[in-house]
Amino acid sequence: MQTYGTGRETTPVVVPGPDGDLAGEQLTGPVHAVPGGAADLELATSLCNHEVRAVAGAPFDPSADDVCAACAERAR
Repeated sequence: MQTYGTGRETTPVVVPGPDGDLAGEQLTGPVHAVPGGAADLELATSLCNHEVRAVAGAPFDPSADDVCAACAERAR
């Protein structure tokens, strides 16, 4: 059985830093299932074909709250 990691869609943001403004990303949307082995912040495509940022080492739980319904169905 294929094991999937988690991913989240992100939105670019600017946050204040000690030496001026810093670029960052804010997590948005539901949790998606992404192919296993993806590195932190590596661009990956979820099962539902949304481009997301992968979170390495975090297994995808299709029964958890705030998960993409399409990813949950296909990851079962």
